Amino acid sequence: MLHLPLLNGLKTFVVAGSHLNFTRAADELLVSPSAISHQIRALEDYLGVKLFLRQNRALSLTPEGARLHQALEQPFDQIARAILDTQRNRDTESLRIALRPFFSGAWLAQRLNRFWGKWPQIRIDLIHTIKMMDFNTENIDLEILWGKGDWPDLEAKMLVPGNLTPICSAGLIEEQGRPVSPADLTRYTLIHDEDHSAWGAWVDKANAGPVDFSTNLTIDDTNVRLQSILNNQGIMLGCPALLREYLSDGRLVQLFDISLDTYSYYLVYPKNFQLTKNMQIFVDWLLAETDADHM
Repeated sequence: MLHLPLLNGLKTFVVAGSHLNFTRAADELLVSPSAISHQIRALEDYLGVKLFLRQNRALSLTPEGARLHQALEQPFDQIARAILDTQRNRDTESLRIALRPFFSGAWLAQRLNRFWGKWPQIRIDLIHTIKMMDFNTENIDLEILWGKGDWPDLEAKMLVPGNLTPICSAGLIEEQGRPVSPADLTRYTLIHDEDHSAWGAWVDKANAGPVDFSTNLTIDDTNVRLQSILNNQGIMLGCPALLREYLSDGRLVQLFDISLDTYSYYLVYPKNFQLTKNMQIFVDWLLAETDADHM
């Protein structure tokens, strides 16, 4: 076998060359920026060529660095994929699924007993996150995402339509009265997620006129937004399908029939990815559960 010198330095170079930023490379590799600089200097000394140009805080590859990066990027990607494939197959009875905590608690977790009733040998590991994970770098088998379903590299199967619509507690209505029209929402505290875009889109669709969002609440976790409206603190845009229990028993009230159908929950996995037997079992079961919901 050919000798591969400074393998760790080569990996550092590939990551740094992709980002063209030592700080971002350090974040990905979980080391300090100075450690990145040290690895690159050692590699440059060994090769006897400069790999990066540093000018006015900007970083670029030299011609030699660009050639080396192009030659190394695909092999390192193949190594990473091989390691992930090995991790995925190390335990054929286990599935690692990344998903949002709210969807997990409101929809999936309560259904898993039905799954295990049929396939008790398949272990499910739920990885809770509100961020989109990368199949190329993270040890996950499947992912459930909130979005438009337009991820070019992923196969996306819709599970639950978002249908975002204003929802509040019955207690808030008792305290402040029920808004009769969308324009009345200006008198209430509106609770946003990461930004004001969803409420802005709903206001536009409802022709509710200009709404001042400057004094409203922003809460990036749906579980916390739910608790906030249950405590009569405002009105949120919610997914009726995931709040069915609260709407049925009267704790929550859907205020209008107008909803946004732009975003939904999707099951995703890489396109052209060969699902294992257990993955296919879980995917088929999950889609059957959503079909049952829509009947």
